[in-house]
Amino acid sequence: MTLEEHIAQLNSLAFWREFTFARNKFSPTPDKELELADNLVWFGDRAYILQLKQRDNPTSDPIAERNWFEKKIIKKATSQIRDSQRYLDENPRIRITNEHGHSFEIERAHLRTITKIVVFLPAPALPEDCWRMHYHISKSTGSFIHLLPVNDYSGILETLRVPEDIARYFEYREEVTPRLREAGVSVEESDIIGAFLNEEAMPTPGSHEILERLVQDTESFDLSGLLGTLHSHIERADAPYDYYKILREFARSPRSVWREVKLRVTKSLEATAAKNFARPFRLTFPENDCTFMIAPLAPELPSTGSEGVRVRTTGLSNLTQAAKYLAHTSKAVGIQISRDGEFVQIDWGLLEFPWQSDPELEDRLSKNNPFRPVTEKSMDGFFFKSFAS
Repeated sequence: MTLEEHIAQLNSLAFWREFTFARNKFSPTPDKELELADNLVWFGDRAYILQLKQRDNPTSDPIAERNWFEKKIIKKATSQIRDSQRYLDENPRIRITNEHGHSFEIERAHLRTITKIVVFLPAPALPEDCWRMHYHISKSTGSFIHLLPVNDYSGILETLRVPEDIARYFEYREEVTPRLREAGVSVEESDIIGAFLNEEAMPTPGSHEILERLVQDTESFDLSGLLGTLHSHIERADAPYDYYKILREFARSPRSVWREVKLRVTKSLEATAAKNFARPFRLTFPENDCTFMIAPLAPELPSTGSEGVRVRTTGLSNLTQAAKYLAHTSKAVGIQISRDGEFVQIDWGLLEFPWQSDPELEDRLSKNNPFRPVTEKSMDGFFFKSFAS
């Protein structure tokens, strides 16, 4: 497997195939073909530009490996990153193709954050200071470019797992690594990860120790299996790519939100399996102005056939709209769970429009609120074991 294939696979797992783009050649003019990036991750107003470099003929000579690093990483790869930025700036839109073979036009005007990363696979003889360089500042543009050995890049994705947490990590990394260099403090990538998880203002050479206590409660929070295969389970949709908008809202939500959604999905699955009535759930992530509604279909209602489709569609729409209204948000993702014999049916919906007062709906909800009581609370994203002294 080449480095390009490996990174495409890693990004497809962490950011899903929908948001991973490895086919990025475009033609600004009929006689010219360019490549936007070796790999690109893009969802909503956030993009990651990746350039990838692999040492093809490694040696055991540290001087030769330093020369390779300076030529291929510091000069060429960072220059290609600048080219990628320029292509986006100079072209109003560029058509790229994701790992599902779906093509979209990326527009610079709609991007709020562009994270620039060089991932490299060097020879073992590369000097230690090159391994730990962490970043490069472009002299011509002032852009911050992350420098990461491939094992460190994969470690970030495998530890954090959720797109929003990965995004927050790179923001933290961009903030602290220049301060580390200025202070003359050398740390490993695991120290930066540990400091991020522990909410430390600055990493130290011992910050990695907290990783030994990190609880990867995958069963409690991980929705990637459900979300990553969403495309293959769609039977009815108004438009084939509507589900991308739903994925985008999960991509912009941290692990703490995933955990709360999964808890409610699990409870809804249990209720439908037992054929018990259960009131719908709702939760809101204010930072994204988005509400999530999760509900099991009432067991006495039809769930199959034309009447079942009508009931499920109406119920999902009404409950999602009610949750959105009560939360005063501009977006709401609805998830409704029912059964067709031994098979589970999951209906998804997304509402996206500005909140406005609706006296009629408000009156109905004041008389018959279908949801459980809600409370406002701060949720931890990462859990750690406590070791007895």
